[in-house]
Amino acid sequence: MTITHLKPESYPTWKEYYWTYQNKLAALHYIPLFAQWGVPLAGKKVLDVGCGDGGFTAALAEAGAICTGVEVRDFKWEKTHANLRFIQQDILLDEAQSVLGDDYDIIILRDVIEHISLQNKYQFMAALRKFTSSEGIILMTFPPFYSPFGLHQQTFLKSFLKKLPYLGWIPGSILDILLNLLGESDKARADVKEIRECQMTLRRFKKMVRELNYPIENEKYYLIRPSHELRYGWKLRESKLAGIPILREIFILGSVFKLSMSQE
Repeated sequence: MTITHLKPESYPTWKEYYWTYQNKLAALHYIPLFAQWGVPLAGKKVLDVGCGDGGFTAALAEAGAICTGVEVRDFKWEKTHANLRFIQQDILLDEAQSVLGDDYDIIILRDVIEHISLQNKYQFMAALRKFTSSEGIILMTFPPFYSPFGLHQQTFLKSFLKKLPYLGWIPGSILDILLNLLGESDKARADVKEIRECQMTLRRFKKMVRELNYPIENEKYYLIRPSHELRYGWKLRESKLAGIPILREIFILGSVFKLSMSQE
């Protein structure tokens, strides 16, 4: 596959760039992955939790799925398909099930779980059962916390630190002082602090889904993630370190899982 490198300067606004990035990410990588894993999309009801600007959700709708994107804040979405809607809603609130529905076939959590605090991860994941049946599945992606860019520094920061790998290994108090000295914004520092406090490692993830009885049906690990191919022009590379737990925590830049909702 030819590398598709999307450059922000080619778009009039960041919002348009990021929507296009999300859309291409789904169309070029994750929709084919669904097919590879034997998951049809046409006619399936999809709930994209933490959908952001909605480009990923829109691509799934273009592929024939009946899609709902949900976020805790309003992203001023545009409805581009008849089988696409966006709703501002916190899925942990009591009314979420009545607002969103409970008959979804597929739930998407793309780079979301690493933003949920450690004390709330189990509650958040358990809440997903409200929206689907035992026949449903979850597609999840996230960068392991101890990986080179597990802190999301390449996204949050403006200084040279955005290119520095393993920034998450620096003690939080020291890192915050360094970010302040280099002129990083309060928001960037808060975003980095959030990821540090959430610490989504592969070990924690597998323990959590095992205890919540979400069997892992398929998984992939990447040395270069699909998102990095689109955003930075790096050639996608799958990892062969999947069977070595310590190494995959350190060297894998991204992971993707298909979870079953079955409780058998």
